[in-house]
Amino acid sequence: MLPGFWVTPLKVLGANYAVGAAIPFVWADVEAELTLPRVGTVRRSDSASGLGDIEFWPVTLAWSALNNDLHVDALFGIYAPSGNFEKNRLANQGLGYWTFDPGVLVSYLGQKNGFEFTTYIGTSFNVENPTTDYTSGDVFHIDATVAQHLPLGKGIIGVGANGFYLKQFTGDSGSGARLGGFELMTSGVGPVLSYAAQFDKIGFAAEVKWLPQIGAEKTLNGNYIWFKLGVQF
Repeated sequence: MLPGFWVTPLKVLGANYAVGAAIPFVWADVEAELTLPRVGTVRRSDSASGLGDIEFWPVTLAWSALNNDLHVDALFGIYAPSGNFEKNRLANQGLGYWTFDPGVLVSYLGQKNGFEFTTYIGTSFNVENPTTDYTSGDVFHIDATVAQHLPLGKGIIGVGANGFYLKQFTGDSGSGARLGGFELMTSGVGPVLSYAAQFDKIGFAAEVKWLPQIGAEKTLNGNYIWFKLGVQF
């Protein structure tokens, strides 16, 4: 994932106003197993890779406090269906529909002690997938990271753990929802490793997460690997 933000000189409600976007690249491997009467167990697998659904933030408000150790951001995210989607495939780069995702990010990173706690709390509102005539229900989600940052070379390395919880609070709908109004739930926890450095006026930060699921209801069960790279100039 390649995210980027531009912090404008504008101030709104005492906060810095910024806009941003994130371009994801997806590598997905999916295996499915289904037991049918008189047929037995049927197994299928599929894979997909390429550009995923781009997220952009037309409105981001950022506040700082505690000598810039604490940051609170209000974000209005929008996922665009830019990744390829085919309804007869198990694996797809994208979801095939728009999602509006307002949320709040709270981050504490001690400049003296190197301790980090970051959490993002948001709600995703989905629109209908026109290919399948299917509307996925709206979702509450929370993501949190606890890490310790230490000097390494010309930068700072962070080692910690990341966890997430996602719960659908309205059922799936639309003419394509022939099996009823599913409400999914998934959660997971795993290690996270990051590195940030500053070279002259350019700074960059990279992060990789491995998130094995520890719970899944009415959704796919598996492992997630996330890689993020950010550049500040």
